[in-house]
Amino acid sequence: MRRNSFIRTISTYTRYPDEQQKLLYLAWSAAWLRKAEVEAARVQGITLYDLMQRAAAAFFKVVCTEVPNAKKWLVLCGSGNNGGDGFEVARRASSRGGGTCVTVITVAGSKPLPPEAAAAYAALQEERQKPGVEIVMKDARTWLEEGASLSGVDVVVDGLLGTGMGGAPRGDYAAIIDRVNESGKPCFAIDIPSGLDAETGDVKGSCIRAVHTVTFIAVKPGLLTGSARNHVGKLHYDSLDLADWLLLPDQQRDVFCRRLESSHLFPLLSRSEPRRCINKAMNGKLLVVGGDSGFGGAIAMAAEAALRSGCGLVRVLTRAEHAAPIMCRCPEVMTQTLTEESLRMGLQWASCVAIGPGLGQGAWGIEALRVVEIHLRENINIPSVWDADALNILAAFSRKRNDGEQQPPSVRLNNRVITPHSAEASRLLGCTVSEVEQNRYRAAEELVARYGGVVLLKGPGTVLRIAEDARVPVPTGTAAELLFPACAVADVGNSGMASGGMGDVLTGIIAGLLAQQFPLWQATCAGCLVHGTAADLAASSQGGERGLTATTLFKYLPVCLKPTPEGFQASQCYL
Repeated sequence: MRRNSFIRTISTYTRYPDEQQKLLYLAWSAAWLRKAEVEAARVQGITLYDLMQRAAAAFFKVVCTEVPNAKKWLVLCGSGNNGGDGFEVARRASSRGGGTCVTVITVAGSKPLPPEAAAAYAALQEERQKPGVEIVMKDARTWLEEGASLSGVDVVVDGLLGTGMGGAPRGDYAAIIDRVNESGKPCFAIDIPSGLDAETGDVKGSCIRAVHTVTFIAVKPGLLTGSARNHVGKLHYDSLDLADWLLLPDQQRDVFCRRLESSHLFPLLSRSEPRRCINKAMNGKLLVVGGDSGFGGAIAMAAEAALRSGCGLVRVLTRAEHAAPIMCRCPEVMTQTLTEESLRMGLQWASCVAIGPGLGQGAWGIEALRVVEIHLRENINIPSVWDADALNILAAFSRKRNDGEQQPPSVRLNNRVITPHSAEASRLLGCTVSEVEQNRYRAAEELVARYGGVVLLKGPGTVLRIAEDARVPVPTGTAAELLFPACAVADVGNSGMASGGMGDVLTGIIAGLLAQQFPLWQATCAGCLVHGTAADLAASSQGGERGLTATTLFKYLPVCLKPTPEGFQASQCYL
């Protein structure tokens, strides 16, 4: 496995019944979990120290599976319960025998160890007294002053800082983290990499770059987005035998977000009834508006993506000079020059509208968006997707409205999907890009509160959010379960998608599904997964992420849009 790459399939070394497998795709707030685990232990009739021992056993099993021949262990233990987990792991490692040597580095805190960590420390000291056990213990300051050597170390265990960390690591914590990262030694993180915010995925300073992270009881939101992919490595999960408790209604009501992956495409795209006796109009009529001078490629990619997503009819309104190239590239697209009359007729014809790819922010694009917005407010049942310059113009409208200038009565539309990246989101919210990235969940929540409908905040660990008043009933079943709660993270895609045109393809996919009458939230979740999964298949097929282009995704869309319960592979695509 490449160092620091993020393996998007969460693995578990505990095989659960189907009902309990659901926990792999649900995330609870770390703050909620710290309080709830006390009640969970009480209900099970166990102590928090019992939970700590379960966590250490689960973690130790992962390390032994991934690095079976590790002889020299370096275990880093902080002054909280994450350090207590580390003490328990060190005790288990020392019992392996066969020449195993364990070095434990401890960071002293300003307060005594918590009771559970103190019990783990005492158990480790008792283990040290046994014949043949080789455990070396050093305090962090001494180890650092001696040069912080990792020579010959086979595995590093990160038990420095847990989910309750606030702010950037400082002092010895930061120095140890930096030294481990510099060493290149394989590091396994207990519950969460030290320095990574468990709620947001933000990194404010030094942060462990783990190759494996083993998280317990529940997946934490910060492991799925933000800077997580740079630090988490392969993510493993163990419920510590609390799965039944987590599946109770009281706990389910507190779920923070859902993790979506490519295996969810089958239920999300499955129809409750067969669609065999249909015509092209029944498969949806999509109007795509954009492509100012010099930006014809954006509108062409969005239109072709919609067609390849199954949309029956696609009409493009753009600059006259783009008509011939688009028709040569994709003759199935009906291409017209954008005029007042063609826009009026196109809006009357369409069952869905996509606007923004290549739109520009000049008078041409602003007037087109104004007319589209008025039509959508008068025809609230028509769904739409807004991207790129449509969002930049919308942000400008919002700022002017806040300054008291006369504008349409509201920026909210509940039958609309907006798909900003971080820079576009910052303009829509009137904040900085760094403020968006510090808490992508909060940014998505604020966007949906201000603009309504569905927000898809693009990036590593794309965050999706729906306004409560935009929800529509979905028939019960697996798809309905996947659409709960109102926040989701799409755990697909790769760094090769950081290239021009990817957003235009995403717009076309989602709009194509909306035109086929998929509900707003379902179409957005499915479209995002199709987009990211196609990129993953493309990267796998071409041997890497570098050089991935937006149009490369087209040949992978058919298999992503017709998944099976067993999933799919790149070899199934039409190459």
